Amino acid sequence: MVDTGFPTLTLAERDRRYRALRALMDELGLDALLVAGTGRDQLDRYLTNEGTRGLCLLPRDGEPVTMVPTGNTTLGRHDVPGRAYERWVADQRLTGRALGPADVIAEKGLASARIGVVGLSSRAPASVAGTIPYNTWKRILDALPGAEFTDVSGRFEMVMVVHSAEEIAMLRKSAEIGEHATAAMVAAAGPGVRESEIVAAGMHEVTRRGGLWITGPQRSGPERLGWSGADWIWMGGGGRVLDKGDAFGAELFTLYGGFETQQQVDLFIGEPDADHLFLHEVAEASYRAGVAALRPGVTFAELCAVMEAPLREAGCWNMGPLVQTVSPVIYNSATHVGLDTQPGLAGLPLPPTTPRDGDFVIAPGVAFAFEPNACRDRKRVCLGGTVLVTDDGAEELNSLCNRLNVV
Repeated sequence: MVDTGFPTLTLAERDRRYRALRALMDELGLDALLVAGTGRDQLDRYLTNEGTRGLCLLPRDGEPVTMVPTGNTTLGRHDVPGRAYERWVADQRLTGRALGPADVIAEKGLASARIGVVGLSSRAPASVAGTIPYNTWKRILDALPGAEFTDVSGRFEMVMVVHSAEEIAMLRKSAEIGEHATAAMVAAAGPGVRESEIVAAGMHEVTRRGGLWITGPQRSGPERLGWSGADWIWMGGGGRVLDKGDAFGAELFTLYGGFETQQQVDLFIGEPDADHLFLHEVAEASYRAGVAALRPGVTFAELCAVMEAPLREAGCWNMGPLVQTVSPVIYNSATHVGLDTQPGLAGLPLPPTTPRDGDFVIAPGVAFAFEPNACRDRKRVCLGGTVLVTDDGAEELNSLCNRLNVV
């Protein structure tokens, strides 16, 4: 894979985003946007291009202001590494007991304004209940009784879904890093190797190449029902030592400059059994069907149906979504589908099916995490990487994770 260097975003990208968001304000009759960066995706970054976990206020008219809760962060603008970056928001405030977000909102003449809020809810699975701390939000409401606040989280997130040329360059770099991490994990795996050593190889590669590793689901063994963080992370005991006949899976959340791509790393130690070979064929058929169908004008519901068909025809069930938008992750295909058809799961406390969570018309610049996971009874194969919608079809940004890797 060609090294793409280390791209960054420019002030032209900032201005493009501000125009789009101010058009949204005009449509919704808003005087300002208040965007919280307190969740997993730190959505205030879309306005500030910084990872401060603060709040950003963007008036429809006038300059934005970013509110940061710690002086350790604000001082970072003024040392040698901090001065190397061009800042998108000149007005940065340290907020706390002496100066709160409500004071800044009032100072901007918005004490009686109609303000759209991002962070009271989300389409993102990990943030559906919102990300603004209760006491922070209560203090804002109590201090600004004349202001009208309305939740616009979903509309804001939809603006983020279609990526510009500069953003696509960041996504490409993220996917490139994820590809190298996948290769490192494949190279590290083998009989007698601890699961934690495989994970460490991927984490090292992501960090070495300028990315951020967010720990995601991982599981190993001859059968895999769970799909979350490994038990040893929180309970101790060390990672499992892999043996022939074991499978290992990990979902990589690879970030570069805040842009997330995903890679499904699925490994088999030794010669795969007939069940895993069958599940690989089903997952690969789902992946290829999705790539062939993905193009502008197709709806997300249509894409999901195409990718689900091979699993249903094969009598398989799926744990997680087969496909989801990425950067941000806000649309997901159905999960936990078909568990009740599996004789090997009889008597287990099976989770209910979660249906596809919405629909939209796909456009160029949208990125998806393809992750077809085919399960039969207690065995599972999941493959796929990030796929970008182009003007006339789809471009696969990853390759090594698009198959079951045998080591």
